[in-house]
Amino acid sequence: MYTWISLNSPADLARLENELSAEYEPAVVAQKLADGISDAVKGVLIERDYVDKDYRSAYYNFYAKKAQRYRPDCVRLHFFDETVRFDDKGLRLTHSGSGDLTYHYYGYMVLRPTGSATIGRTVLSPSVRSGAARFIIKAKHKVHILGYTFVVQGFPSMDQHRDISVCAHAACWSILRHYSERYNSYREFLTHDITLMAQEFNPGGLVPSKGLEISNAERVFQLAGAFPFHVARDFNNVDDPSFYRQLGAYVESGFPLFAAMNEREHAIAVVGYEWRSPVNTGVPGMRYSWDEIKSIAVVDDHFLPYLSIPVAGGTSYSVEDIDSFIVALPEKVFYPADAVDRLAPTLFKLPVDGLPSENETIIRYFMTSGSKLRRFMRERESEFDPKLLEAVMKLPFAQFVWIVEFATEAEWAKNQIAARAVIDATAFVGERWPLWLFHSRTEALVLNRQSVNLDLDKGIGTLRLSGMDNTAFSRMELNYD
Repeated sequence: MYTWISLNSPADLARLENELSAEYEPAVVAQKLADGISDAVKGVLIERDYVDKDYRSAYYNFYAKKAQRYRPDCVRLHFFDETVRFDDKGLRLTHSGSGDLTYHYYGYMVLRPTGSATIGRTVLSPSVRSGAARFIIKAKHKVHILGYTFVVQGFPSMDQHRDISVCAHAACWSILRHYSERYNSYREFLTHDITLMAQEFNPGGLVPSKGLEISNAERVFQLAGAFPFHVARDFNNVDDPSFYRQLGAYVESGFPLFAAMNEREHAIAVVGYEWRSPVNTGVPGMRYSWDEIKSIAVVDDHFLPYLSIPVAGGTSYSVEDIDSFIVALPEKVFYPADAVDRLAPTLFKLPVDGLPSENETIIRYFMTSGSKLRRFMRERESEFDPKLLEAVMKLPFAQFVWIVEFATEAEWAKNQIAARAVIDATAFVGERWPLWLFHSRTEALVLNRQSVNLDLDKGIGTLRLSGMDNTAFSRMELNYD
């Protein structure tokens, strides 16, 4: 059974109360949607009797065993723009806009019949989330309904069940569902799977609701086939800027983070960020890209996805409340962000002409793949000396590399940089110069990393570059497509 609700504004979602029974908590859901989605959403298709695999995993293993009677099926809400209409007699969707119908689809939300905490598996486009950050980690999710196949790009989320899962379970589930949708090497894990994976034995219904330790979350990611790396803030250093720089670098690299806030006893997934407007400080001194971040985007089971959290202050909480995080890394990454953080400032010691003044530089580092770096440079061939382009195409990069970019304040304001280093993500943390490449406009050092007995004096080649009219390079931001 299907019902269509036309919206003039998000406030019209209050009509869900008339369409759905109390077991779906429609008033709470409608208010959360009205507070969090934009006016771009003009239609909601209600799909009843929906079989949701995540809810069914919890139903058969928990709810069906209780004295209370729970429905086995869910309701799914689908969100559309103003061009879409529903023909209830022909059970078809029509649209007056251009392009395929999928371009007018904003995602879905599953409602569980549990009486409270009813928002289940949800994937919404960041474009309809009020206040969402610009850069959001996304994957393509296919949706089948009424014979149509839609594709929505977003990050999965759900509310905790409270009885068999808490916020930490929900954060683990969100990250692993994203991985399974985006990468073929990761399998799909359902809600009850996460509950079991967190413990060494079947905890039954009581233990999960007591919460998770950070070690339990690490266990979940390890059993899922990822390689969890735990980073904790140094409480002897009040600010611990390195901790926040690492957090920002992993998110910029496209890795969602499981983040823990000890005092709040809460866990979230960090899934994006937003730059602040460039500021001409006029104050000398080296800065980092983290200093230029205005906010991060999180998936918090208390809110709709992509909640924007400021670096400091804020009405709910801020980045300063995060005490530790886990990043689920691929197997082939041996060189962590803290090693890059220590190495980056020392690169000024290398004999490369054309670097900005160390005292006037903004440093940014992040991880990407060798193929994305090559694609980035190929699409911007006019920026690069042919000799540099040839060197990058020939270098036998590992699958993953760290990129370090150097920019002046003026270049940063234009999304440009002056120099770039490429670091081997499979390098040993004790290596002195774990580089593939370091270049400016006028000179490049190319490192031969083929031999395990690398002689730095003989293994470094120098390329004199033309400067290409002395213009700056484009900043690389390719990890979200």
